[in-house]
Amino acid sequence: MSDLINRIGKFKLQMDLIRGDNNEDLLKLFAKTIIMRAEYKYTKDVIEYTALSPLFRVKEAAETIPEYRVECKSIYSDGGNVDIEIIAEEIKQCLNA
Repeated sequence: MSDLINRIGKFKLQMDLIRGDNNEDLLKLFAKTIIMRAEYKYTKDVIEYTALSPLFRVKEAAETIPEYRVECKSIYSDGGNVDIEIIAEEIKQCLNA
């Protein structure tokens, strides 16, 4: 994955999610990311991350770092096994002229 350095993105996680019982889901998310920066925002009680990940699209050279909404979904099978699907959806920025 030689283009990983160009697959950079920003996302936020609520501290409630980190403090909660879904820490195993978060471990699976962070296994697919290389955190470049993490900053706690006290007023919003979130951690803002800048990371490299194959979950993110390749960023063009002149564009700003895209922002993503990251979600972990539990998928249940008939055998009772639980798998985690990690979704990274880009948040499109609308600019008013």
